[in-house]
Amino acid sequence: MFDNGVDELDVDQTLDRAAASRARIAADEAESLLLALHYTDLNATVEPPPGGEIVPGVERLRVYGGEGCPPIAEFCAQEFGWRLGMSHGAAAAYLGEALALRHRFPKILAQVLAGNAEAWRARSIARTCLSLSLAAAGIVDAKIHAIINTVTPSRLKVFVKAAKMQADPAKAQADADLYARQRGVWLGQSNDHGTKSVIARTATGDAIRFDAAVDELAEIMAQEGEPGSHQQLRAKAVGLLADPAVALDLREHGRRKARKNAAQTTEGFAEHCTSGSGSDSDHEYSDGEHGNGQGGNSEYECGQGDIGGDSARTADTRGPQQAPGGHTADGGSGSGSGSGSHEYSDGDGDGDVPVDRLVAGFKARNRSRGLGRAPHTFYVHISQESLASGQGIVRVEGIGPMLVSDLKELIAGDAVTLKPVIDLREQLSAGSYEIPQRIREWVKLRYPTPMEPWSTGETTFSTDLDHVVPYDKNGPPGQTSTRNLLPVTRTPHRAKTHGGLRNALLPDGSVEWTTPRGARYLVVDHTGTHYLGQVNLTTGELTPPPRQKRGKSAGKTKRKTGKRIGKDQPSRIDFTTKETPKDCN
Repeated sequence: MFDNGVDELDVDQTLDRAAASRARIAADEAESLLLALHYTDLNATVEPPPGGEIVPGVERLRVYGGEGCPPIAEFCAQEFGWRLGMSHGAAAAYLGEALALRHRFPKILAQVLAGNAEAWRARSIARTCLSLSLAAAGIVDAKIHAIINTVTPSRLKVFVKAAKMQADPAKAQADADLYARQRGVWLGQSNDHGTKSVIARTATGDAIRFDAAVDELAEIMAQEGEPGSHQQLRAKAVGLLADPAVALDLREHGRRKARKNAAQTTEGFAEHCTSGSGSDSDHEYSDGEHGNGQGGNSEYECGQGDIGGDSARTADTRGPQQAPGGHTADGGSGSGSGSGSHEYSDGDGDGDVPVDRLVAGFKARNRSRGLGRAPHTFYVHISQESLASGQGIVRVEGIGPMLVSDLKELIAGDAVTLKPVIDLREQLSAGSYEIPQRIREWVKLRYPTPMEPWSTGETTFSTDLDHVVPYDKNGPPGQTSTRNLLPVTRTPHRAKTHGGLRNALLPDGSVEWTTPRGARYLVVDHTGTHYLGQVNLTTGELTPPPRQKRGKSAGKTKRKTGKRIGKDQPSRIDFTTKETPKDCN
């Protein structure tokens, strides 16, 4: 790939070459902005639909870069992005940022074109200021353009934020209100060996109280001897909070135990002071700090107990609760056999009970009361070999690949209801255009991501399902079938219906897309997207993309491409190095 000759360079020469390479990258990124702007100029109009009738979903002009930017043809971002290896959404954002720099931040763009600023910094400013008015954007442009490449990205972000607030205080307040409306809780996309992130945007006070609740549960687990660092115990506490009844039980258990220990400490200290021969001043000191539940730690423990309100008091007075096996929830024994084993004890006795046993007992008791955590459905893809051996890798919808052994932690000891296996080899169909839930579920499991070039999302129950062969209301039954449905995002779906975009589902399960300008792509679920070249829309002949230049030592490989069988028939692609699997799952 590279004709480098770097092995003979010394340190200074290596640094010079690295700096020169970085400068070339910056120049290429600046050129990409200019090409993007020229592309938008070439797509500043939209052809009227055939017959002139405006129907829902047709292409329209759209402003991507904010106030002051000209509108461009909506579907042009898709053609641009796919050719550059971007999703439609990423391409639309890129074109919008380029337009914003030209029409809203001309001084910053001039810095980029002069080689005094990197394009990615300029684009980040345009993106951050997308909602500003044209006048406010001009103020930011004037304040920031001179320092865009001389401060660190984190400091630049602070300066931009301050400039935005100064340029439009009313908009800053409106943004604060908008952020309040955008609060929510999301799961991170990545899954690292059974570990997943949770992102929460909530009121500051609620966040602080949540943090305190997590900390309290972590401290209780630490006091019970649960192994792990403080942060690891906090992570376990978040899992407990997913079952509020169990979290409340553990919290009350910890508080009762803390009050009991404090009372024992107070009694022991008072007895020591009574039997000892200390001076009056010693007795006065002990009364003030520990005696009669006043001041110091005793007052703190009582205060903590009162925070829970009625629930905290109820926890102390509700009496024994019968649990499975005749055991009581507070450590006593019922009339059943096995009394004294304390399997469901909450640990208020003299001995400590491991946290996992405590939690298991709480869960068992709460399930009998109908207080278990909210049900959740997991779709698990597992082979017969892994199911039999208990080893190997499984794929869980919405989570990704994980070890079979991690499934135990995933279900966290809850009661599990097994549902019938969904056999993806079975083909389903319906006699209407509307798609039944059972077919939608099949498609979601068969295609984890939308089957379009460079897709970055995940197939959900709300993802558009495209009839590959368009539905004909006068056609045969069974057109809405798993053989003819693909998950796609909304804009490519509209572009196929109204904008000349075409796709074909190949026998091996891959999908071939052809854009209105003849660019052809092969989409395979787990091997990604492959650009196949340009198609002559008249003859159907496919011209492969030019080979990349290679160094002298690089070997030459050939890639076979299929020929068109017919204008409306998909190509058959044969890779010399990889065979496309028939089952993408």
